[in-house]
Amino acid sequence: MGDATEVRWLPMEDVGTRLSSLRRGRPKRSGADDLAELPLRVMRGADGTFEVLDGFKRLARWKAEGAELVPAVVEAIGRPFEAKRALLRANAPPRTLTAMDEARVVASMQKEEGFSPPAIAELLGRRPCWVTKRLALAEDLSPEVAARIDAGRPVS
Repeated sequence: MGDATEVRWLPMEDVGTRLSSLRRGRPKRSGADDLAELPLRVMRGADGTFEVLDGFKRLARWKAEGAELVPAVVEAIGRPFEAKRALLRANAPPRTLTAMDEARVVASMQKEEGFSPPAIAELLGRRPCWVTKRLALAEDLSPEVAARIDAGRPVS
């Protein structure tokens, strides 16, 4: 491994996308524009340039907008296979939300904000049937079954 991980602003011309052919990605879901954009995740190349591990679409968008500097987390990666492993890890974080978390949020939007299921579906970029299923989880399950779902345990 190389130097410690650091956060930097990098000149656009120093950022490469050699690994982009390994990552097609999936289209961004609607409603995903609410949060601030994350920095790129890059590794330092032997020639002093940087290769993107995560953020290919953000980089392309910033380039099209004429950005000269881009924010990046520079990962301490030394060998090519480590870069490929990091690319997979950066793009496949473990799921931390459970169906019950989603159900509680949907139920809260209905009860506290007064949104209808179709409005919730539109706001969250989901289908109405997804909202209906989450509402059923929030309203119909016993606390014991909900706790099993939260813990990722099978419900028998």
